[in-house]
Amino acid sequence: MAKQPTKSQRKRWELIRGLGCIVCRAWLAEIHHCGTGAGGRKDHDKVIPLCPVHHTGIYGIHKIGRKRFAENYGTEEELMQQVEERLAA
Repeated sequence: MAKQPTKSQRKRWELIRGLGCIVCRAWLAEIHHCGTGAGGRKDHDKVIPLCPVHHTGIYGIHKIGRKRFAENYGTEEELMQQVEERLAA
């Protein structure tokens, strides 16, 4: 079982969700943990906001896979960088 996020991590997630989906800018965004493979431990600091469609929906990273998602929208690392830039602005 993954370690639970800390209070400061959950607070940061609220700011990240407030950015909207990093792909389409939809306001409804969920937290996606980046870089965790099957059975891997989640890093609560490496997250991006994704709307339901781009998270688990028809165009979602969990539906089409990381490789195809990256081809269409950028890698998780690139999207995390965009999140950091938007938070800093």
